[in-house]
Amino acid sequence: MKIAKRLAQVAADFIIDAPLDELGRKLQLTESLPRDEKPTAFTFSGGVAEYIFTYEEHEFGDIAKPLAQELTQQVGRRGGLPLIDPGQRIRATVIGASQFTVQVSGKTIYLQDGGALPLHNIPVVHLGVSIGGEIDVDDVAKRFLDAASLMDLEPQARLALAFTWAGDPEYSRLAAMGRAIMKAFAPNGKRQEMLVLMIDGDVGRTLGRILDHELKLDGKLVSIDGVQLQELDYVDIGTLIDPPGVVPVVIKSLLFS
Repeated sequence: MKIAKRLAQVAADFIIDAPLDELGRKLQLTESLPRDEKPTAFTFSGGVAEYIFTYEEHEFGDIAKPLAQELTQQVGRRGGLPLIDPGQRIRATVIGASQFTVQVSGKTIYLQDGGALPLHNIPVVHLGVSIGGEIDVDDVAKRFLDAASLMDLEPQARLALAFTWAGDPEYSRLAAMGRAIMKAFAPNGKRQEMLVLMIDGDVGRTLGRILDHELKLDGKLVSIDGVQLQELDYVDIGTLIDPPGVVPVVIKSLLFS
């Protein structure tokens, strides 16, 4: 494809710091940036990187695959440096991002260990359904694992579980929710990485206590309520501010148009 080949040529010129042609100069949004250090390797992020590192073969009606092929050839032929997979490919770049901060009352959260804060850039695994009525432990656990898989996250990874709690905070329902979380993310009762609960509903402190004291979760846990999250969000959680007894939570939402 001619468009993909031409774009790859321009991109490669920028990447290897070659002289820019007329099209390359027109595409610049700023003045050329100085390069004080010589690169030792190349890497790529975004959707094109999925093709460059051969994680994806299916085409989606765009030029991503031919562009990836052309980029690989151009940089490989002209760059002479190794190509390194960064691990975070399509999830590393977005068209835009919004960020906002909320302050959550310390009285409505459960902190197993206050020394575990602050936390930064925790990926959100969203359940996708509201928790109302009787809770099927196996079904909820499977939904959580499916959502984590869509984010390319292993169950033992550091993550934030987000869900909406509907209905009364009955003990039987909260205990069932706790067992579902344990089944999915701590099947042996232990976790190495931090587990964060981000709940749209006033049950954060109670559910955290059930997981810690009754279900004996062996691992770091933070449970926060009063927060609405969605798929592809990331969160930062600051240290407890006392007074006034609040925890700052920064929510970073990815915006696609």
